[in-house]
This record gives sequence, C-alpha cells and structure tokens, in this order.
Amino acid sequence: MSRCAILTLKCLFALCLFGGMVAHSSAQSNVSIEGMSFFENRNLASRLSFLHGVEPSQPAMLDAVYIEDSAFLLIEQIKRKGYLKPTVIARLTTEKGEQSVRWENAYSIQLDVDFVAESVVFEVEPGVLYYYENVNVAGVSLFEKERLSRFFIPGGVLFRGKSSRIFTHGNLARRTMRVLTTLDAMGYRSAREVSREVALDEVTGAVTVELAIETGRLHYVGQVEVIEESAQGESTTRSEAIAAGTIFTRDWEQDMRRELRNAVYVAGYPDANVQMKLLPDDDSATTAAATEKVRDLQFTVKKGKFTILNSVVFRGDDATQRHILERQVKLKYGEPLNILQVAEARRQIMGLGIYKEVGYEFETTTSVNKEAAASRDVVFELSPNQRKELKLLVGWGSYERARIGLDWEHSNPFGRAHRYDLSAKQSLKASRLGASYSIPQLFGSKITGYSNAEYSYREELSFDRTTAGASVGASTYLLPELRFSVEYGFFLEEADRDNDADFESENDATVGSITLRLGYDRRDNFLAPSAGYNLFTSFEVASEWLGGSVDFQKIEAGGSYHFALGESTLAHIGLRGGVIFSSGSAEENIPFNERFFPGGENSVRGYREGGAAPLDEVGDEVGAEMFLLANFELEQRLLPKFSIVCFFDAVGLARDGFSGNEQDVLTSVGLGLRYQTVVGPLRLEYGHNLNPREEDPDGILHLSVGFPF
Repeated sequence: MSRCAILTLKCLFALCLFGGMVAHSSAQSNVSIEGMSFFENRNLASRLSFLHGVEPSQPAMLDAVYIEDSAFLLIEQIKRKGYLKPTVIARLTTEKGEQSVRWENAYSIQLDVDFVAESVVFEVEPGVLYYYENVNVAGVSLFEKERLSRFFIPGGVLFRGKSSRIFTHGNLARRTMRVLTTLDAMGYRSAREVSREVALDEVTGAVTVELAIETGRLHYVGQVEVIEESAQGESTTRSEAIAAGTIFTRDWEQDMRRELRNAVYVAGYPDANVQMKLLPDDDSATTAAATEKVRDLQFTVKKGKFTILNSVVFRGDDATQRHILERQVKLKYGEPLNILQVAEARRQIMGLGIYKEVGYEFETTTSVNKEAAASRDVVFELSPNQRKELKLLVGWGSYERARIGLDWEHSNPFGRAHRYDLSAKQSLKASRLGASYSIPQLFGSKITGYSNAEYSYREELSFDRTTAGASVGASTYLLPELRFSVEYGFFLEEADRDNDADFESENDATVGSITLRLGYDRRDNFLAPSAGYNLFTSFEVASEWLGGSVDFQKIEAGGSYHFALGESTLAHIGLRGGVIFSSGSAEENIPFNERFFPGGENSVRGYREGGAAPLDEVGDEVGAEMFLLANFELEQRLLPKFSIVCFFDAVGLARDGFSGNEQDVLTSVGLGLRYQTVVGPLRLEYGHNLNPREEDPDGILHLSVGFPF
C-alpha cells in the first residue's frame, strides 16, 4: 500500500475516533441512557444536557428534581418518536447501594425530597411504535383522495415503512390544521373540523383516523373601504378598486395589508399598522344551499407619528471598518425614516457574507416637533459569523479513491469584509494546492471581485497532468438566478504523455486567456434535484496577446432538466457539449490538457475517468476537440432516503474537431443505488458499455458522492 493510502486511512480512522469522542462526550459523566439504538441513546443524552443547562462531560447533581425531571423529559421525547406508552426505569447508585425506580408513561413523584444519587442509568422501554395505517377524511371534495391522504401519510416513495408514518396526537393536530390552512388559502375561510375519531391497535400500533371537515362557502372580495388615521386623530376615507371575482384568501389579505402599509412606510411612518374588519352582511338573502359568499371589507391604516432619521448606529462588531458598513446603507439623515430602505440596508449588510444575523431596531432621540414628528436612530445589531475556520475534507471517487484535505477559511481580514481560503487536497491519483481571495460588493456595487491561485498534479489514464497559475475575475447576479462572470487567467500547463509519437499536440503551453461564464439555475435543490432546470455556458479566448504561447477558442454549454413521472418516480435529463478550435495549427495552438476527456462517474459511466476519450493507434487517450454528451436517468424512490436508478449515457466525439474523420459514438446503460446524505447522494452504480472499442472495458463499477449532472 502506498504512503498516501496509509496516510489517508490514518486520517479517516482519526476522524471516526474524534466523531465517537464527540458523541460520547455529549452526556454527563454520571448519566447514561440505554434501550434505544446507539445514536438514539447519545441524542437523548445530549438533549438532557441541553434541557438541564448542564455542560456535557461534567457530572450532574443527581437530586430528586433532576432525576424525576429527566424521566419526564425522556418520556416526552420518546412519545414524539411515535412510542406513545413508553416506560423509563432509573437504575440509581447511592451511598447506601443500588435501587430502581420506574415511570410508566405519566409523570409522578417517586423520590424523597432529600434524595441524592451518585450515578444513574436510564433504561428506556419504548413499547409499541404507533403509525398511520389509514386516514379517511369526509366532507372535502376539492382534492382527490390520494392528495388528501398525503396531508397525513407522506408519499414520494414506493415503500412506506412505519418510521415514515409515525403517529402522535400532536402531529395529527398539525396535519389536520394543514388541510384547514390549505382550504383557507383557497378562499374557504370558514373551513373547520367537525369530528375526529382515532382508533389505536395496541398490539400492532396501527392507527386509523376518521375525520370530518366542513369546507363552508367560497369567499369573494366585495367592496373595500380604506381609512387612514393620523396620530393627531385626523382621518380620510376612500374606496379601493378591486377586480371582480377576486377570491378572499389569507394571501390576498396579507398582500393588501402590505401594500397599504408600505405606502405609508415610504412617507416616513415606521410605526404604521393596518387592521381589517369584515363589514356586516345580509345572510337573510343567501339560501342555505349557496356555495359562495361576497364579503365587504374595511381596512384601517393607523399611521402613527411622522418620523425623521437622526443617525445610523452599528453595534456588535468593532472589527469591521465603519465606512464598509456605512456604504451599504442608503439612508439620508434629516429625511423621513423609510423602514423599507432600512430593510434593504439590512439585506445589503447580510450580503457582505460576514454575519450570521443582522437585526435592527429604532431608538427615539430628541423630538423635532413633539406634536407632529419624532426623531429616531436606526440601530443595526450585528452578529458576526465564525471568522476563522479550519476544515477537514474527506471524500471518495471511483477513480481517485479516497480524498482528504484541509481548508483554512478566514472571513473579514483587515476589517474590510474580504475573505480568503487556503486549501490542500490529496487523493491516490491527484494533489492540489489552492488559494483564493474575494472582495464582495466591489466599489459599492453588486459585483464580487476575486483572485485564485492553484497548483495541481493528476495522474490520468495514459498521461500525467500538471497545472500551475493564477486568475483574477469578477462576478455578479444579473437576475436572482442568473450569474455572470468574467475572468483573466494565466496558467502553465504540462502533459507528460506515455506515448506522444502517434498523436501530435502541444504538451507544454503557457495559456493566457479571458473567460466569460453565464449560469441560470432554477433547480429545487442543487445537491439532489427533483424538479427544475439549469443552463450554463462558457466562452474562453486564449491568445499570445494575453501573455500566452498559444491561440485557441473554447466553448462549452449545457444544462439539465428534472421532473416527476409519478409520485415516487423522477426523470433526470442532462445535455452538455463543447468545442475547442484555433485559426492556426491545432498541433501548435491547442494544449493537450485543454482537450476534452469524457468518461467516469459523472459522464459516461461505463468508463473510467477520461476513458471515453478518442484513442491513438496504441490505445492511449488523446482527448477530443469536440464532444456532445447526453445523460438520461429514471430514479425510483424506494424509501425516503433510498433510491434505485437506471441510466443511459451517450457521447459523440470528434478527435480533430469539425474537419476530422476520427469520430466515435460511445454508449452505456446501467443500474445504481443511491442514499441521500447532507452533501448529496451516495451513489453505487454499474455502467455497461453497449458498443465498446477493442481497448474498452465491458463496464465499470462506481462508488461516489454527489449528483452526476
């Protein structure tokens, strides 16, 4: 085994040992919990530490109050997990010996007031797990039965185990309220629960629920009257024009309140509030069979006192230079205090990326006019995030195998809201050193400036790749989901090939280039998307005029689309392509490292990393000047975090670009298993090649982390 592999295994072992120490230290040294799984026991012990306010790993004062309260807290925690009738036994060690105390479900006093123990072991007997077997809802015809059932029993998977259908009286009440809230949002504002019957099977834990809900009438907005009241008691009344057929929903009501409130916020009334009242209606003209109801409304806007901005104060962070913070605030002293501008200033300060929270409040100063106006300071309360952090990075890929590294992150150096990162990563196939420095809101704009420096070495299938250099660039969001960046890079690129006699290319090159990138992301979750799409493109121009030794142009573009085929079946489609070309000789102007090398766990999965590239006469990978890659997946969710996938990958390749005759189309099909983690899916996939070349494998098994495209 190589020294790198031994080092990796040692680090992984240290990480696991450290994690175990952390888990063990979450409880008091004289308190332990048994009866559940290892991690559940540790979680419950940690919860006790938190609720009692006792530092972990320190001995607790085990008096009667502590022990009885702990038993009660454990019972309540176990109930929340669906075990409605748990038992907790406390095995107590005292100066006089050992004794046991038992609590069955209910809280009761069983210890003397002056009782004290040296240690305690809480043994949990959870009992039967109660779960939803069936939920029947009568009186609601607006939803299909299957959709109505999903308010109570989660869907989206092929198999629903008991753990995903846990029943408690609390979650039944909350899920019933979801139905009523949904009906309310549709305009059925008088929807209510009529009756509820719950049948529990004490042996199996199966629960059947019978609910009756009355939806009531669909409410529409009629005439709307708006009254504005000043602090001096003056008022004006007007009628608000409302489109005919507007449904009276909570969302409409909130939008109306916000619109009226914002109108007076802008004018300098930060204390304004809006009240709504239903005007009397004539029910005598409405038949019992009527399904609709029109309501006339009255909104009263209490403006409060007119307020002038006196000054802006920042508290909670003395490390950041004040002019950096003041630049985010577009408020003018002596003008009306606009709370909307204050909220926007808060968002700008959060955009610096150096605070975990930013709040604000108003402090009254000497009044400008005690009767007509007030003067206030705006105080921003700043909660800095962690400024310095050292992270241990651990990962796995089918080609590089184990990956390990360190990342040092320092935010807000010099008090200017900047940030820099230093990283070192090592795998069995690659080494990388990197550094980056970023400046948010460059020159007071929404542009982020950055610079990067890196050195990397990587063993490819038939050559070794070395890259060293630096880049500087700027990025901004043109729209909330549309990001644009421009970057200048200067890199030394070297390819140490096993055999360069059969294919001529520029192995050693200095690349000076400008790259434009555009990305648009509408996925619901970029780590594990189930809906939405993303698009991206990049255009790189390398030239001797930019300090390099080669001239070429490189274009890449692609995207992905994710959608549901059924309640538990998802489809994922990915498409990506690229081309690199030069007005001069390709052999002299296109660096070998810049060519395209598809294949691997995130590309064509019947091949190793880079193995689906064009080959020379002796079977070495030489890369393509043009490629088009398509991925298609069907994902069947079996359990909430566990899925099975089948996939089809295909790539079209042109070794010599538009004019060459060396072209290939390679395809793979396969199956895989996925388990969702906090960093994306853990994937075990086998890809089988449908039309392998003589040098290609029949297929490859991949183990990796992260969504493939």
